[in-house]
Amino acid sequence: MMQPNSRESRITRKFRGASRPWKTIKLFSLPIALLSVTVASGCKPTQTSPLTPSAEVSNVERAKPQVLITVSISPESRVKAVAEDIAMELHQGDWKDFLIEIENAAGITAPLVVESEQFLQSDDDTSRDRWLQFELQPHGALTGMRNEVRTLRLKSRDSGIRTTILNFNAGQGTQDLGFRSDVLVTFKVQEK
Repeated sequence: MMQPNSRESRITRKFRGASRPWKTIKLFSLPIALLSVTVASGCKPTQTSPLTPSAEVSNVERAKPQVLITVSISPESRVKAVAEDIAMELHQGDWKDFLIEIENAAGITAPLVVESEQFLQSDDDTSRDRWLQFELQPHGALTGMRNEVRTLRLKSRDSGIRTTILNFNAGQGTQDLGFRSDVLVTFKVQEK
């Protein structure tokens, strides 16, 4: 009788109560590439398959807002925000929509608040440090659902490379203690 190698003997010990442990071992010891070839050999992707990219992207798909920030609210009601890795471009004086994905594990229903020192206080604000206007839609309280999406509309008064720190909270006591609710975002603002 052949002696199994040390790996197979460990697995055999785990399956000692099984009626045919060697068939189980052989099934799991097949190379992954062989399994991939076997599964993919009968597949013939069509042009409409999501695996084959289309040569043309419609204008509707280009106009869709991109996810700018993912906001997570922990069960302890602490807010954490993470910026997504996308091209962050604005056009001076024009509104651009971005999405905010909200993962609300706490189920809170307080309003989501966005704050920044770079937000313009009024239309005639001439401060060099404040250059950004925003609107959060829909305004008001969160629904308490596990996943929500809000639209953040941004407009820049100035052109060039501009950086802002966006702070997210859902009321008093929800700010994260480690400043994880702050997101540093750099925009490339095109001139008119």
